[in-house]
Amino acid sequence: MHPKWIRKTPAPVVGCTPSVVNLHWVSRWLDLPSFFNSLPAGLPVVWTLHDLIPITGGCHYPAECTGFENECGNCPQLRKPGKRDLTRRIFGIKRDWYRRINIHWVGNSEWTTAQAKASALADHVKSIETIPYGLDTNEFAPVEKSVARRALGISDGKLVIGFCCMDLSERRKGAELLKEALKELPRNKVRLLVMGAGKWPESGVETICLGGIGLARLQCVFYSALDLFVTPSLLETFGNTAMEAMACETPVVAYDTSGLRDVVSHGETGLLGKDVGSVTGLVEMMRWILDHPAERMEMARAGRSRVLKCFSDKLMAERYGRLYQRLTADALK
Repeated sequence: MHPKWIRKTPAPVVGCTPSVVNLHWVSRWLDLPSFFNSLPAGLPVVWTLHDLIPITGGCHYPAECTGFENECGNCPQLRKPGKRDLTRRIFGIKRDWYRRINIHWVGNSEWTTAQAKASALADHVKSIETIPYGLDTNEFAPVEKSVARRALGISDGKLVIGFCCMDLSERRKGAELLKEALKELPRNKVRLLVMGAGKWPESGVETICLGGIGLARLQCVFYSALDLFVTPSLLETFGNTAMEAMACETPVVAYDTSGLRDVVSHGETGLLGKDVGSVTGLVEMMRWILDHPAERMEMARAGRSRVLKCFSDKLMAERYGRLYQRLTADALK
């Protein structure tokens, strides 16, 4: 997004002019200056924050860095940070364009929205609100546990713990924390089921790695085969896998952090650990749920109910519909 790429004259919009444009995850797919320059003046642009790149100078997750609350620069994620490094330049480009266009942010959780409001770029955004993710609850639904386990070749009476993410090597997702926690559980009583791309580190318990699975119905077999789903992420804008597990009637263990607070209801659909990153805390939560089968069943049913009530795709569509109607009405004034 270098300034030299900004066009001096607007590019024509091909086809009919939209009433509103909604951006989602467009990193590496869209040159923002060229795109914004092609839009008719005043057209409402909604940008849904799937990570934090729209509010920063280029990073998806700033971690402990608060540079985006000012104007970035000295980025700890760059090999050669400096006061006027690439993040400062990108931040300036976004600021200049946000000032010119009719842009609105949507956070996918209350935590994401709070981060957006803290960004210095928020001064140039017309509105910020929260619309949680929605799930097709007909597609993501529980499979009878014994059927799911037979499909995966699991026939003994061991308790099955699950973990998944797109990239198993991503530190933020907490695979190493779970690996250490599993060492504290009796290996003759538990089995680990893993879904995702990459190599799972040796954890001391019997492990079945399914690799990446794209089909939702097959993912449901994974979630439904579990007694407990663990997502020990250090940071999440929302927590899709936790929501999917709950939709399949599986209780969730996670840390009490970021967007996961919106998804998992502590003590109702699973457990949230206050000490983020603590292996001991993770072990205690896992043991409690595995040692309380009646409560585990109640949490499983409550998880499905929570998804139906709060995170259905129909509810998400209704919320976006109301937003679009308000923005298009405002644009006509």
